Amino acid sequence: MTAPLPFQAPGATPPTIPSASVLRRLSPTLEIAWRQLSYHRTKLAVASAGVLVAVMLMLVQLGIREGALENSISIARRVQADLVVTSPRTRTIFQSAQFPRRLLYRLQGHSAVQHVQEMYMGQARWRNPWQHNEHPISVFGIDPRSPLIDFPGYSDRADELLLADRLIFDRNNRTSYGPVREQLAASGPFETEINHRRVQIIGAIPVGISIVSDGNLFLAPHNFQRLFPDRSPGAIDLGLVQLRPGENPELVRRELLSLLGRECRLLTRQELIDAETRFVQDSAPIDFIFGMGAVVGFFIGFVVVYQILYTEVINHLPQFATLKAMGFSDGTLLRIVYWQGFILSVLGYLPGYLMALWLYQIATRAIQMPFSMTWQRATLVFSLTLLMCLLSATIALQKVRRVDPADVF
Repeated sequence: MTAPLPFQAPGATPPTIPSASVLRRLSPTLEIAWRQLSYHRTKLAVASAGVLVAVMLMLVQLGIREGALENSISIARRVQADLVVTSPRTRTIFQSAQFPRRLLYRLQGHSAVQHVQEMYMGQARWRNPWQHNEHPISVFGIDPRSPLIDFPGYSDRADELLLADRLIFDRNNRTSYGPVREQLAASGPFETEINHRRVQIIGAIPVGISIVSDGNLFLAPHNFQRLFPDRSPGAIDLGLVQLRPGENPELVRRELLSLLGRECRLLTRQELIDAETRFVQDSAPIDFIFGMGAVVGFFIGFVVVYQILYTEVINHLPQFATLKAMGFSDGTLLRIVYWQGFILSVLGYLPGYLMALWLYQIATRAIQMPFSMTWQRATLVFSLTLLMCLLSATIALQKVRRVDPADVF
């Protein structure tokens, strides 16, 4: 007959654990840790639920933070030009200041420059043709024949976009603009009003909205001028510069600065992305808000796991003292409690991860902005979960380190 484990109550029937032999082969202390946790199923469920809530909070808070940030700088990430020209007064491309187009075309004469292209941006009023109300919408005007920005499917409609008053809708726009996608799928192009001008929506492409803009429209520069007749064609918002293959963007940038003087800023693509990121972080405190939510989740999990592990240690203090009297080292006893922390981190992380994926889908539908899991975030949160549980175990097992068998008995 197998002798009862030190943590088993006298006369009690041990729980059935199909994987006990596997745990024993992995580590005897792992088997003891699992038997001790699983003996009181209610406590194990409560502890796992606490870790689950912590994991879910951390994943959701960090996921929304990263999703909001990435969507807000998605236009900057889509730029394919090597260098970008902006006005010194421009803080974000969604609220850009204009500069003279002639300055951009000065750069065309440099031997390292292959192609330059202007881009126009503005805020227009979209008239919902179904509900007959108006909503602000971002408008991007760029040549569809060879755009130096990645708008998927935009150049495929170049021939149509060059016709008067033809526009493309962003498939990922908020639903407040009306059932545009459904209308395009059912009946094809349709007409509406933008800035009180009659235009035709010929299709939709997937680009993405941000916390700055609820929707986007894309069109050729001459159609942009029709929507904004008060804007001078010589005043542009963004200049895109494509260099010849093999040229170093940073070195060419230094040479081109002398052609622009102080009237413009010349940025590399990465500098544009960094500038947009700083603007979003400064104007919308998403780092603080969602970072604080992740910290709260970590603290909740830490408190719950600590309370469970501390209770387990106190309840089994005589057994720990007996093991010490039998000659077991402190390291062996510490490994038992550490294994318990590890088990709780795994049991709480897996369902918390799945629940976070479900909440991402809910947030995507509610906010109408895509949120997804990344392996970097999943790994980070698992590391934080493991740290949380092991830290709780470290504090809880201090009682074991100080226990004296003579005091207990």
